[in-house]
Amino acid sequence: MQSLNSLYFPETVLPRHLRNCLLLFPDTLHLLQPVESGTETIDKSPESDIFMEQGICQVHTPSLLGKDRNRFLKLVEEIRIGKDDIVQQLSGLTLAHLSKEQDSSDKSHRAIMTTLLGGQTSEESDSADETQKAALWQARLVLALAEILDKEEAELATKLSDIDDTELALFEELLGDIPEDTEETDSFAELMRIRANINHPRPGTLKRRIQAWKTLYSSGSLPEKYWLWMTSQEEAAELLIDNYEEKAGRNSVPLLLLDLPEHLYMRDKDGLESIRKFQEQEGDIRRNIIEKLTAIVSKEHLNIVDPVALLPDAGILAREWNDLIEYHFPEKRFGRRKLDLQFLANISLDQLVRGVGEGKQSDTIRHGIVAIYKE
Repeated sequence: MQSLNSLYFPETVLPRHLRNCLLLFPDTLHLLQPVESGTETIDKSPESDIFMEQGICQVHTPSLLGKDRNRFLKLVEEIRIGKDDIVQQLSGLTLAHLSKEQDSSDKSHRAIMTTLLGGQTSEESDSADETQKAALWQARLVLALAEILDKEEAELATKLSDIDDTELALFEELLGDIPEDTEETDSFAELMRIRANINHPRPGTLKRRIQAWKTLYSSGSLPEKYWLWMTSQEEAAELLIDNYEEKAGRNSVPLLLLDLPEHLYMRDKDGLESIRKFQEQEGDIRRNIIEKLTAIVSKEHLNIVDPVALLPDAGILAREWNDLIEYHFPEKRFGRRKLDLQFLANISLDQLVRGVGEGKQSDTIRHGIVAIYKE
């Protein structure tokens, strides 16, 4: 039987409940990480250990830091504890360099990189190899910083979730007699703004994260060229698809829409058992979908991309799958989200990110599918 291995983007750490939901469909889920694993890691949490040990969830660093690893980890730790000078330097560096904005601050940018890389200024920094090394180092920093911010945001979201809507309504009512533009009303407005935007990253931030992820991906090789890429960030998927549509001169095509639980909050062992039980008991329907999708992405060049012709029984497949999800994970208990599979014809996702033109690779996989886990 064919195994469906997927790649998750652009986050480099996956929350437990999200991982459990997504792994109901593919056999394995792979992530990039900015620094290779060692005796210590950026996140010392052992949450994914059992999934790692079983090979179901795997992480990869396309280009290893090697001897620079300890220095990188030290820099990340300095950022974590909030050293203002490092954060300020990193902010300026990522804004200027990753967005390709070259201006009169180029010398300043080189000075920043010299400080962060622990090196010494020299004309060699202008060489192609040094420029590439600096860009990759910056990409790792952006991704590592994003991990820290994600963790802090998750902790804040947990605290804010303890404040229910009834308490907020009562607090707002108590503020009714207080004049506007006071410290109390300003604090309440700020709390509501944070609560509303807690899981909505700014477009500029997300663009830099995507660019950093692409830089890391393109820096080396992975065990295979995955044709299924998954994400829970709709904006990230849109950026990738926009890139495809600009390059291919055609739109992505909606191929299949499947149900998945919204949350599976389980201990690692229980989550793994639940995933395996589902896949073993309902293997035929799931395997049928996977085999048909694999056949589609292996097709030769497509002049006409018609989703009905590509997957004529899409409606039947979705209905059978959705019935299984409802039976094993009732919506009333586990909530419900959609897995939106978008087909990208005539360019593999590896080609798209690396900037390799069609026909310049001898891949058996000639197309790609982006699966968006969304509300």
